Amino acid sequence: MPDDANPLLQAHDLPPFSLIQAEHFSPALDRILAESRAQVADIIKTQTPFPTWDDLVLAMDEIHARLKSFGYVLERLSWNRIGGAWVQAWSDCSERLQDFQRSLQHHPDLFQLYQRLANSPIARHFTPARKRTLAKILRQFRQNGLANTAQADLKDLQLRIQGARDLFLEHLHEAHKAWSRTFDDEAQLSGLPSSFKQRMADQARVAGRKGWLLTLNEESFRIVTRYADNHGLRQQMYVAFSTRASDQGPHAGVFDNGEVLAQLLRDRQEHATLLGYSNYAQMALEPEQAESPEQVLAFLQERLAQQRSVFARDAEQLEKFAATQGFSGLQPWDYHYLAEKLRRQTAGVSEQATCAWFELESTFAQLLLIARDLFGVNIVERQDVATWHPDVRLFEVREADETVGYLYFDPFAEANQDGFPNTTTLRNRRVTAEGRPRLPIAVLHGWLPRGSGANPVLLDHRQLRILFHEFGHCLHHVLTRAEYREVSGITELSRGTAEFAGVLFEQWCFAKPSKHHQTGAPLPDTLADQWLVYLHTQTSWDSASFLRDALFDMELHRSHGDGRTAQQVFDQVSAQVGHLPVSATERWPNGLDYMVTGYGAGIYAYAWSKELAKTVFQRFKRDGLFNRETGRALRETIFGPGDSRPLPESIEAFLGT
Repeated sequence: MPDDANPLLQAHDLPPFSLIQAEHFSPALDRILAESRAQVADIIKTQTPFPTWDDLVLAMDEIHARLKSFGYVLERLSWNRIGGAWVQAWSDCSERLQDFQRSLQHHPDLFQLYQRLANSPIARHFTPARKRTLAKILRQFRQNGLANTAQADLKDLQLRIQGARDLFLEHLHEAHKAWSRTFDDEAQLSGLPSSFKQRMADQARVAGRKGWLLTLNEESFRIVTRYADNHGLRQQMYVAFSTRASDQGPHAGVFDNGEVLAQLLRDRQEHATLLGYSNYAQMALEPEQAESPEQVLAFLQERLAQQRSVFARDAEQLEKFAATQGFSGLQPWDYHYLAEKLRRQTAGVSEQATCAWFELESTFAQLLLIARDLFGVNIVERQDVATWHPDVRLFEVREADETVGYLYFDPFAEANQDGFPNTTTLRNRRVTAEGRPRLPIAVLHGWLPRGSGANPVLLDHRQLRILFHEFGHCLHHVLTRAEYREVSGITELSRGTAEFAGVLFEQWCFAKPSKHHQTGAPLPDTLADQWLVYLHTQTSWDSASFLRDALFDMELHRSHGDGRTAQQVFDQVSAQVGHLPVSATERWPNGLDYMVTGYGAGIYAYAWSKELAKTVFQRFKRDGLFNRETGRALRETIFGPGDSRPLPESIEAFLGT
């Protein structure tokens, strides 16, 4: 195929997904890599005498942006489309692309050029955004060993670390696929929501079975342990989920992540010490707002102390309630079930009763209205542009008749794939050396279950909160005015800064009036009040689980090498937190995917960001939840600068405007 006919090699503002076929990738990558190598060589040659911002930083940004865009399209289509040609495209291209990107991250000549530019007299007069961009680039080089004599060792370590992360997730995926249960008697599913049972029936039909098929994933665990009246079913689900990919449970030792996690921790520790850090947690926190692992642990311990009275109150309430329900001794798989029943009894309403007011389509429309009211932007659907799947929708973000960015909404879970709601980016905002803006593109992956037949998708509270959270990330990405790729995109932010906008936008979950998906009637005030009671009843179990995971994550990466296994650290932290039920066979660390999806020594960031978000939201509560001037101040002081300055400085500017 001639290069000019390959859609991956044609200039475009949005990827032409409908034109791209599997056979386009390998020849396109051949050309992109050849051109990139030539461009890098030319940059090094011309910049060696006197490195400049435009011809070094912006020129390299163009190369990195092109590679990242190619990689995202490859990953998206290879994930979504079926067939050997797509498997082959991924196999042919993914490793070659990653190898070249790693070579740029380890390139000594590029490191020297960036270092010389940062130390040059002209750099003293750079804007804060330029200085911060250079500092971030140089930190990435240093963490790849460019200022260290052990660079070759670090390359091997990084490859092993990536391999361990991939294997951890592969084991988890295989463990999920290996477990299932089929039911031919609906009475065994008593208590489960009708929408969930319908999905089970659909899964059974697709699998060529009769009845209802239950598979293993986080959503199934959450629903079954909360709602299933069948004690044996709750036990089976709890044991299977809490022992995933471990030496315990129904598939003991088959997909065991124990040694994978141990090797990952050893390699992370060695990586950190080769670079001069005391431990991996210290290294991971370098770009963060927190000053040290000890500060994070103290922060989490303080949150734990604040929750002790709530833990005691909820435990006492649940024990008394359990006695009225005929439970003489609680098992781990009974707690969420009884807590849910107690919520319904206390509030006089069930979560399922309120879902009817939060249909996906109307709720997403409300999100777009919130963005309009707060920021004065119109988010308009583009139906003239093909996406990678019929369910995926494209929105153009417009301000005063000018396009400022794009948002893809990918609402549904992929069949037979493990995944979770998240926001990715197809492009960061940047301004080229010629002064042309390249607009940001965010992608919201909702990972929601599809509706069945004529039944719409109705959101429970967790799904509603997550949707608002991810939309906050998208707004943070597309509403920036930062000019440089390293400080404009949410993927370039520190973990605490990245979670801030998501946690902040959860506060608007109930800000807009909701209508019943069938009758159009607004949510009655009495029902809204009951639901708030429901949401604030027996909340301590989730709080304790989060604090346990965050403390475990930080302590594990801080103390590696003291002789304790990951499970021993987890058991000790679990005993310290208390409150949560414990079974001797549980192996939660083996299935904690946060450890390998970018949150190693970073789970705490959700709580850290929440404290900052609460401070910011207080101003909206004072000025009005949809006050346009306050929204404008949020965009100009926090979203606009991106990562051009530390988040606390941006928040201080917001509170002072």
